[in-house]
Amino acid sequence: MTIELLDLSQSGRERWHSLIAALPAAMRDIHFLPEYGEIYRWTYGQEPRLALFEGDGAAILQPFVLRRLDDPEFARLQPPPHDIANAYGYGGPLGIGRPEAVRELALPFQRAFSELMNELRVASEFCSLHPFLTTAQLPIAAAGGQQCQLEKSVVFVDTSAGEAGVLGALGRGTRAKIAKARRSGITVDRVEPSPLNLERFEALYRQTMQRNQAASRWFFPAGYFANCVNALGRERTSLFFAMAGGQLASAYFLIHDFTTAYYHFGASDEAFFELRPNDLLMVETALWAARRGFARYHLGGGVSREVDDPLFRFKSNVGKGVAALYTYFRIHDHEAYERLVTCRRQAEIATYGGESQSAFLPAYRRPYSSEPA
Repeated sequence: MTIELLDLSQSGRERWHSLIAALPAAMRDIHFLPEYGEIYRWTYGQEPRLALFEGDGAAILQPFVLRRLDDPEFARLQPPPHDIANAYGYGGPLGIGRPEAVRELALPFQRAFSELMNELRVASEFCSLHPFLTTAQLPIAAAGGQQCQLEKSVVFVDTSAGEAGVLGALGRGTRAKIAKARRSGITVDRVEPSPLNLERFEALYRQTMQRNQAASRWFFPAGYFANCVNALGRERTSLFFAMAGGQLASAYFLIHDFTTAYYHFGASDEAFFELRPNDLLMVETALWAARRGFARYHLGGGVSREVDDPLFRFKSNVGKGVAALYTYFRIHDHEAYERLVTCRRQAEIATYGGESQSAFLPAYRRPYSSEPA
């Protein structure tokens, strides 16, 4: 048995799609498509890949992006090493075939995957498993001995019962807030993802991140959201605007395919907070997902893992479903990893006079001491 590596060539893309189609219906997801990885190729120059390992009556596949480490502080490491991660959201190993055959294949897959990472000069790997696929993914991910950590909980709306189910799950407080938004004249529409509308969303998103003093990784390069639309297509992306008197008060960017719609990113203008446009927008997008026949509307988690996180509480006002998000981190090349950490540490000391205290992984990608984690 050997491990294969598929890329975004025409033949690679076609086979990649056929493998996703071969997954059990409940495991097919937009995050696993080659087009989703392509967003990160266009935005950051990261290379989407799909590792495929086939055995007797089963197969295991894992999508990821191969990321070059060509930051200035790593320039003296030649040739520069790489690391891998899933594209934003979720990734991890996926099994095709009888459950017992997949379990038997898990350890050989992990060994072959580690050998492949050594060939690619990969220093480390970070992965977020899909919270709706925990039962299927955890045994494969843990087969190599790495520890999977409960990162936090994520919120989702059960939209399988249609609009009545969404509205019936709303509490009295949420109903009052969306009623206030409607009385205040807030309107919500799914708008064309035109260059102008995407530019408006991007500007409001940047303003929101600045207001919240978000870490630099949440400030996407110009054109990221246009790349999402161009890579995934308009059938898999949606842009919603909540308007107040002709002004953009709040906006959501959604991605969707198979059984799940995802709140991908949102933005809001604090000048309109009292009118509750965010509450109305969240309910209206949930209703839209229900009308479109999606089984779930994934809202994600909070900024932190704390149960009293304000963003987590806000999402929980509409989404009553909760799922566990597991992650794992492993070092594939310990020597390369230590060299990278040393380079980052030296750069931190030279720039800020001390090391960052962030626990971010991998440590050589941690925020500098002046940044929030």
